[in-house]
Amino acid sequence: MKLKEEPLPQIHLVRDTDLGVFAYELHILAGDFLRESEFNLRSLAANTGPDSIAVMGKKHMWLSDALPAYCPSAELYRMAATTEYPAARAFLFHTERREDGRPYGDVLMMDLDTLRQDIERNTLYPYGVSMEYRDGTKAEAGIEKWEAMELCEKDALKTWRYLYAPEQVTEWQYRYSNRFSQWKEQAFSYMPQDLEECLNVGYMEAAQNPDMDMYRIPLGTARQMLLYDEAPVYRLLPSGPEKIPPIAAVTTGLWYERYREFAVAPEDLGALDRLVRRETARLMGTHTQLNKTQERRPSPER
Repeated sequence: MKLKEEPLPQIHLVRDTDLGVFAYELHILAGDFLRESEFNLRSLAANTGPDSIAVMGKKHMWLSDALPAYCPSAELYRMAATTEYPAARAFLFHTERREDGRPYGDVLMMDLDTLRQDIERNTLYPYGVSMEYRDGTKAEAGIEKWEAMELCEKDALKTWRYLYAPEQVTEWQYRYSNRFSQWKEQAFSYMPQDLEECLNVGYMEAAQNPDMDMYRIPLGTARQMLLYDEAPVYRLLPSGPEKIPPIAAVTTGLWYERYREFAVAPEDLGALDRLVRRETARLMGTHTQLNKTQERRPSPER
């Protein structure tokens, strides 16, 4: 049976992979999330803890340190709680080591409801608020006092943040580490390129004129590939894929009112890999050299 015909299991695992490369590829192969790619990749590079979480909805993806997913005051928590897209997913990144500044480790992918249920059972609640006034004065307030403060009082602050008990955070870290290990044990293992192919099938199926023998990419990625002129890029048309001349990247050739969906052929995935590594190195502030053994090997069938 072809891979695209197999239903994705509830939890699946990618072992010991370049987390930056895998995260960036999620932004271009699972949908068009390029708008968030810079913020998310920089967040992955800056996170000091080993664990990060990304929540992927229909049109948006948000990645940050794992802890905020369990804190009601954080954006990631709100996105996890409010995303209603039926196919919403969560990606859990665990860094095992760094090589030349690049994080390597494991990734778990699950439906968002699985993560949401764990968040609901293990939500962290703040005990107070740390405040800094515009004159530099600092103070702390309990939650009840903070909630009783007038809006004008809060507007007078320069900055503020919720405070969490250190022992509560330590307990959460221990529990989360154990939970991650439990999820790994019940997960189905995939090679990175196989999981990306599964995700790209869904992205391609959503195109107006899909071609299931190709890989769909966003407009921004199509433009980058044409600028480097490393491999052919195709526009998905009712009559079939049409090769785009590279000059279209610097003219209005890509900005059709309709037919703004693009693809590359399986044999040109090596060029896409080079683009991904360039962008990952730029966004994460790392340097990398890509040799032939690092390039993606095209799947024999789509």
